[in-house]
Amino acid sequence: MENVNFSIKSNKKNQITGIEIGGMLVLENAQLIKNELLKISDILSNQVKITISEPDEIDISFIQLIVAFIRVMDKLNVSFQFNWMIDEDQKVLLDHVGLGQELFINN
Repeated sequence: MENVNFSIKSNKKNQITGIEIGGMLVLENAQLIKNELLKISDILSNQVKITISEPDEIDISFIQLIVAFIRVMDKLNVSFQFNWMIDEDQKVLLDHVGLGQELFINN
C-alpha cells in the first residue's frame, strides 16, 4: 500500500481479532484499503478491535470505508471496539461534521 500501514492480529483459530490502520488514509489509497478490509471480512472473530493509529491524513473516502465496514461487522454480528489515535484537530473536525458519534470516537 502506498504510505498506508495495515496490520492484523489473529487468534489461534486464525480469526482476525485486531486491525490497525494508519498513514495516508485518503482517496488515492481507498481501493487498497477496501481490498484489505474485504479480504479479512470473512475471517473476523466475534470480537474485533480496530485501531486508527497516527494517520498522516484522513479524508471522506476513508470515513466512508470505515462506515461501510461497520455495517458489514453489524451484519456478521461481530462486536467491535474502535481506538482512534488521531490528533485533536482531526477529532474536532469529525465531530463537527457529525461523524464523531457514528465512528465511536467519543465512546
